[in-house]
Parts: sequence; structure tokens; C-alpha cells
Amino acid sequence: MTRLASVESAINDVSDTQNAIAGFALTTGRLPCADANQDGVEDCPAVAGGFPYLTVGIGAPLRNAYGYDYRYVVYARRDNTPMNDAELTKASDRWQPTLVSGLPPVAELTAMESITPTDLCRALGVAQASTVNDQSLSLEYLAASEVVAYVLVNPGQADRNGNGSLFDGVNTDGLSVEHPLRRSSRDYDDSVSVVRFNQLWEQLGCSAQLATAGHAHPNVQSMLAMFRQTIRDYRAQLALVEEMAFADNFQTGASIASASASVAAAAATAPTATASAINTAGATAAAVGASVGAISGNTALVGTATAAQLVAIDNLNKVRDQLDELDLLIKDLDELHDSVDDNVVAADNDALSAR
Repeated sequence: MTRLASVESAINDVSDTQNAIAGFALTTGRLPCADANQDGVEDCPAVAGGFPYLTVGIGAPLRNAYGYDYRYVVYARRDNTPMNDAELTKASDRWQPTLVSGLPPVAELTAMESITPTDLCRALGVAQASTVNDQSLSLEYLAASEVVAYVLVNPGQADRNGNGSLFDGVNTDGLSVEHPLRRSSRDYDDSVSVVRFNQLWEQLGCSAQLATAGHAHPNVQSMLAMFRQTIRDYRAQLALVEEMAFADNFQTGASIASASASVAAAAATAPTATASAINTAGATAAAVGASVGAISGNTALVGTATAAQLVAIDNLNKVRDQLDELDLLIKDLDELHDSVDDNVVAADNDALSAR
């Protein structure tokens, strides 16, 4: 009964350890490195060794029912491209959504310049689709291999295969670990606890994080970027309208001047026509009438041109008022865009809030 109680306690310790690892991942955006010198503290970049219980906030070593320490191996596959990197023990800015930004708007992958559990979620998704290689953790069972997030290896009670280590089979060292399905036998009494990528994905709430951070925030930012450019384009068109309205105003002013000059010219011909009519005993009296008619006609043109200029001035003022309003709107949109951009980064920084 004492032995069974010890075994049950060890099983609970493994469960608590897995929860501690998930908490560490939520806090740091990565998994802990292995403990290379058995002092309870991680020694990065080590990925195989003792379990770093102090690093994850546990006060005592992880040991089995017989008092032997577990072995810890974690998946880490490096890639120079952040979005393809699956080195789970390294915090890296992997999540880079497509954002529309700049003026004019340009769609491109944008790094958030922050490291959060969202980035670890990205790495888990990449790792899930990775193939087995001898440079990273894998489970071995008969002729099959499988990649997983991390394993905790219980060394059992004794050195069953006589290799000088409590760990039997391929559990002794390296990055290959026996599959949990392997049963105890005369030459093997280890047991392996496995956490797969999809299990850790669920523990970290990756689906909710990426659904929110990966769609809502970037979509709002992209929409604002495009709207901001659209308003600027509209302002450029309105500036052309202002130039046309100013030209209309100038043209109507010229028409008034021309009509006024014509009035003056007609008025100047009136005395001449009158004198000619007197000298010719009324033979050129029609010229007087023509001069008076020219004065009346050009005076009417002055009135028409003046009315047209008033309309042109009103249109010009309206266009200029709209330009002033657009300038204020552009200023507000720029401030809003910058604020949303800050919020997108903040949401990535505080990925827990996205859950």
C-alpha cells in the first residue's frame, strides 16, 4: 500500500509539472530548457537532461516512486525564418500577420516586435507539421517515429538492460525517446509521459489567441490604412476642384472687367454720334441709338457677370471649407491609425487578454 501510494503521488507530480510548464510557457512565450548540471535551473540551449524544477517554480525535484529523478527532453527545430522556426525553448517573434500599412497602403508581413504565447502558438503549429530528424526530439516505437512537444522519462526502479544507467533503451541519452506504448520487460522498466503539440496548443488557448490577434486587430488596422489613403486621394481631387473654382472666379472677374470696358467704350461713342447727327442734319441719328443700345447691353452683361462671380466665389468658399474639414479628418485618422497600431502590438504583448 505504501508503494502504491508513492506511485500515485509520483503520477500527480507529473501532472502538476505539466501544468507548471504550461504556466511557464504562458508567461515567457517558450518552453523551459533542460537542466544540464542537475541544479534545478535550466541551462539554455540544452534540450535534453534533468528537469529544471526551480526555473518553472516548483520547490522540489521531479522524482519517481523510488526516489530517482526524471529526464526531460523538449522539441527544438531551428529555422532562420522566424515564421518557420520551431525551437520551442527560444522566445522569438514568430507570429507576423499580413498588415496593410504605409502611404500608399502596402500589404506585407509585419513583425509585431514583441514575444508572447502567440508566437509560441505559431511555433507549435509549425512543429505539428514537421518531419522526424535526428536533430530534434522524437518518439521511437518499432519502425515508427513521432515528433512531440516534450517528454518526461521515469527511469523506473533499476538498470534493467545493464547499460550502466537507470534509463533503459534509447532513453539513456540523445534526443530519441521510447514510445509510451512500450511495455515493461526484463530489459526495460522506464515509463514515458508525453505532451504533444496539440495538447499544449489547447493548454495555451492558441485557437482563441490566433483567432483574435490574427484577424480582428490586423483587419481593423488594414481598413484604417486603406481609408486613410482614400481620404487623401479624395482631398487631392478636391484640390483640383478648388483650382477649377478659382479659375471660374477669375474668369467671371475678367468678364466683368470686359463688360465694364465695353460700357465705357459705348458711352464714349455717344457724344460723337450726337455731334455727327447734328452736323449732318439728323442723317446719322441712328448712330446715337446704337450707342445708347450698346451702353444698355453692356451694362446688362456687367450685371450677369457680377452674378456669375458671386456664384463662383460661393463655390470656391465651399470647396475651401471642405478642404479644411478634410484636413481635420486626415489628422484624426492618422492619430486613430497610430493608436490602433499601438493596440495591435499591445494585444500581442498581452496575449492572455485575447483569450
